[in-house]
Amino acid sequence: MSGSGGAYGTGHDAAADTGRDAAGPVERVLDGVLAAAYHRVGIAVDDRLMGQGGLPELRDPDLALDRMLATAHRQSGLAVTARLAREAAAEEPRSARGPGSDAGGALMRRPAAVRLKYRLEALEVARTICPAGLVDSLRAALRQAARLTEVLEADAPAFGARGAAGLLGLRLAQVRLPPAPRRRPAPVIGSDYLAAVEEFLAPGAEHLVRSVRDVRLLLDEEFAPCLADAVRSGPSSGAGVVAQDLVDDLADAHEQAVALRRAVAEVERACTDFVGADLRAARLDGVQLEGIKWDAATLWPEEWEPLIRRASLPVGGERGVLVVAAEPYDSVVSADA
Repeated sequence: MSGSGGAYGTGHDAAADTGRDAAGPVERVLDGVLAAAYHRVGIAVDDRLMGQGGLPELRDPDLALDRMLATAHRQSGLAVTARLAREAAAEEPRSARGPGSDAGGALMRRPAAVRLKYRLEALEVARTICPAGLVDSLRAALRQAARLTEVLEADAPAFGARGAAGLLGLRLAQVRLPPAPRRRPAPVIGSDYLAAVEEFLAPGAEHLVRSVRDVRLLLDEEFAPCLADAVRSGPSSGAGVVAQDLVDDLADAHEQAVALRRAVAEVERACTDFVGADLRAARLDGVQLEGIKWDAATLWPEEWEPLIRRASLPVGGERGVLVVAAEPYDSVVSADA
């Protein structure tokens, strides 16, 4: 759970520094201006609120003005942070992106015949660990949490906050969490590739499961009592603070889901990319070849190559790369096309 202290402080500085290093000259100037403005607005908002005794003691019209400033500050901070994070990720070398990238490369370095033989099983493992719609459902929950903070900041009637909290609970219930990955204790000839796939995906999946469960506990065990107190005793900053924690924690969980989806894409690449691979020793009887990418450097068993050429089409945007289609064609497609 994210801490609530220093809500209008300077926690953005590290991200800003990373973004400046990664961006070009013009972008660095813009990022510096945005980061400095964000920092100054944070100090001003914090000083104003604290100088008047804090949020609970403020009165209209100051209350409306300060809440508007606080909302604008948080939204600009999230926008700046997201911008810098995107630029830093785009410029960051693959080798610096953590252990997941190295493991993804290790999957590609496995023998091509093994990757081909177990490709469907590996794809099933990946899609089970990262269910369809996982990222979208977390994004919807994050948006609803942000809506909840807006309702509380607007000093809306209690039933409005209750309704928004109820919708957030429904959104969280719709998040399909990954199952606990199986840790295969004793690999059996060749199937250690599947164990490697699970080991590659398991840490991100387990972290995501813990994060979403913590958010659900936060909503039920901390936010609900704070909201009940606000209903009985009138508006309070407690519910707003916990609601902002929900936003922060859900933003973190959403980033974890995006990272898990990227890891699944690495597994899918290892299951489909056989450009330049030597498959002469592979046994292709009964193997699902649809979707396989290959090129002129890929070596197939001699008796299979004519059939595979007839069943292949060029991949758009990748010169010389072919993909095996579902049905063979009358003409042979050149891998040099």
